[in-house]
Amino acid sequence: MPTPLDDLLAHTRALWIGTPSLADFTPFPDDLVPTTQSSNPAPAAQKIMDWQAAPNPITGAIHTAVQKAAHLVNWQFIYSEAEVGRHFLDNYAYFELIGPTGHFHSAQCNAYIGYWGPHLYYPAHHHASEELYFVLSGEALFESDGDAAATLGPTEHRRHASHQPHAMTTKDSAILTLVLWRGPDLGGSSQLVTA
Repeated sequence: MPTPLDDLLAHTRALWIGTPSLADFTPFPDDLVPTTQSSNPAPAAQKIMDWQAAPNPITGAIHTAVQKAAHLVNWQFIYSEAEVGRHFLDNYAYFELIGPTGHFHSAQCNAYIGYWGPHLYYPAHHHASEELYFVLSGEALFESDGDAAATLGPTEHRRHASHQPHAMTTKDSAILTLVLWRGPDLGGSSQLVTA
């Protein structure tokens, strides 16, 4: 019988292969192997489970699948309280659905689910891998060096080149995203931009 994580993977695959911005960025991986990741709780998980987002015919099913899997996943935090503050850590979390250390192992790309609550500023950061943010629910202002700032909502996306600094700000709405990485250093992490 499929688990909530299996269901989330199936909805992610359907969205990915049916959405040119995702499929053109990187093909859905064909080397997936389920892993035995343990769950790791996050304060934001309950906020996700309680979030009644405006229904969207393209992303609504994956939003619901994330809610159903939220208590099972290995939520991760790459920043310390000293770097981003307690409020940020209580209202942000992500997990690796697909990738070198994901719930489904792949060496071809990474796929993360990321959540940021309302009124959060995600400071400028960068990483070696190229990245695509695809908005599942909510909206946020995306800013990146060399590109015009834009407020993006469901089904809209933003690409970042390797080591291109970028930041994000939420206002009255939270945001739930599917984040894809391709290219070098899939096991790497984001680094905050320091003055």
